[in-house]
Amino acid sequence: MSFEPFGGGMKTEFGYWAGAIRRWFAEGLPARVPLPSAALGGDLVRGSLALGSEGETETRAGSAELVDRNVMPLLGLDSYLAKFPIDFSPRLTKRIVEEDEKQRTLTDAYGLTVRVLKDGAATPEVLDYPIKSRADLERYLERYDAGLMRQLQAEARSLAPGLADRSYPIRLGGGPFGFTFFPRSLMGEVGYMTALYEDPGLIHRFNEFFLGHAMEYWGKILDAVEIDCVMILEDVAYRNGPMISPEMFESFALPYTERLVDFVRQFGVDCIVVDCDGRIDALIPLWVRAGVTGLFPVEAVNDIVSIREAFPRLQLLGGIDKRPLIRGDRRRIDEELERVRPLVERGGYLPHVDHAVPADVAWESFRCYRERLNHMIDGRKG
Repeated sequence: MSFEPFGGGMKTEFGYWAGAIRRWFAEGLPARVPLPSAALGGDLVRGSLALGSEGETETRAGSAELVDRNVMPLLGLDSYLAKFPIDFSPRLTKRIVEEDEKQRTLTDAYGLTVRVLKDGAATPEVLDYPIKSRADLERYLERYDAGLMRQLQAEARSLAPGLADRSYPIRLGGGPFGFTFFPRSLMGEVGYMTALYEDPGLIHRFNEFFLGHAMEYWGKILDAVEIDCVMILEDVAYRNGPMISPEMFESFALPYTERLVDFVRQFGVDCIVVDCDGRIDALIPLWVRAGVTGLFPVEAVNDIVSIREAFPRLQLLGGIDKRPLIRGDRRRIDEELERVRPLVERGGYLPHVDHAVPADVAWESFRCYRERLNHMIDGRKG
């Protein structure tokens, strides 16, 4: 990611939906480590090693998330950025509200009431949010006391000794932390966007508090562990552009992003990536202004080649259009790989499918794409 010239580079994928892995088992992928029976089709199987373990037996990472033990060794892939386990919840007691043979309704550690399918790739349906007013916010923040912080920091520090000598990169951050994503996740899109106009102080109070919480929490981690990348989750765009205006983002998120970037840079972190789906071109100049160094997953609605031309030193992760893989069109797969070849050769680019690989991609289609991309990376100009 430093744009230094060298032969080869990382071969890796962000992840796969569990439904894809199960389909591939039926289509020829050897099942070295079967998925847990409780894993839903829409659960993410990360393309990374389990944090703190380079063995072959772990199926879930330290953050209790699924990790790949099948595709990675077969196709010679490197571990993606392993996610350092963090917990931004107030650790409320989880409770099942109701359940039948198809779905389950529960309240989670964040206080969200959600309905999930027991077998499927659907996003959980949020039925109720914990923050609807300034009073709700203040009651919610009271749960983040000194005792919780000591517990979080102690848990994080306990992982440090096993991470000093490792062969894979680690990232700090991601879901649900971000200065638009986190308030939306606890207020809902309508509640959040209404508050931008009717109670802007609520949004600033939210972000000011959690910026301070993140710096206190992450400071102990950054002191104890060499972190390769910090990731800020925003997901503030759809296919046609941002869901809030750049002016709104500049007012409500940019100042906090700038301060977080400045904070983590003090610990020597020089890869700071924003995670945002959708069309993001209107927001890229603001992230660059804040000191963000990279973007993920650069979904295909964006022109990744044009982004690189406009921001030649911006690190890019993802960007491979999954639609040719879904169609199984080898000619289109080759065209897609040729499109990103100049980025692969120049560096500062980690090529992979523009998010998790879905279950409508056949194993033969994925294997063909990945082997050809691996060959391209091996032939990168030095």
